[in-house]
Amino acid sequence: MGFFRRTRLFRPRGEDRFAVELAPEARAWLVNMADQLEELLLDDTDDTKRLFPTAYPNDPELDAGYQILARDQLIDSRRASIELLRSSAMLDVVSEEELVAWMGIVNDLRLVLGTRLDVSEDDHDLDVNDPELEARVAYHELGYILSEIVDALTTTLPPVDDADE
Repeated sequence: MGFFRRTRLFRPRGEDRFAVELAPEARAWLVNMADQLEELLLDDTDDTKRLFPTAYPNDPELDAGYQILARDQLIDSRRASIELLRSSAMLDVVSEEELVAWMGIVNDLRLVLGTRLDVSEDDHDLDVNDPELEARVAYHELGYILSEIVDALTTTLPPVDDADE
């Protein structure tokens, strides 16, 4: 009954290398989404609030100071990850560093879309009459890609030794 089995999108290929099994259209879509994310990083909107979480919820003054110090570093880190995704998007094999950058950007895209769509843990079904159907499908596809990246990265972890527990 393997009719519906999808092939793995990312597979380990030697030490710190991963094969990428995404269609060119999917790769271009990810780059386009990352480009849109980069534009949003400079805006202070409700869509990006989960990318810059409150560090001190009970102390607005302390949190404002934290945001001043941390925001630029968070933006710079995300922009570097976006650049890694752009430069490696069409490669058949990527490094672990590149795949980790992909993971961060895909996760950030899900956070932005999830915030925009007001997604909850109960949102599993898609409604073909939903005016935001395309964005919801994108959210689900990003979730699938993120899951595939995590699966690929975790296959390279050393086995857990029961004695360590």
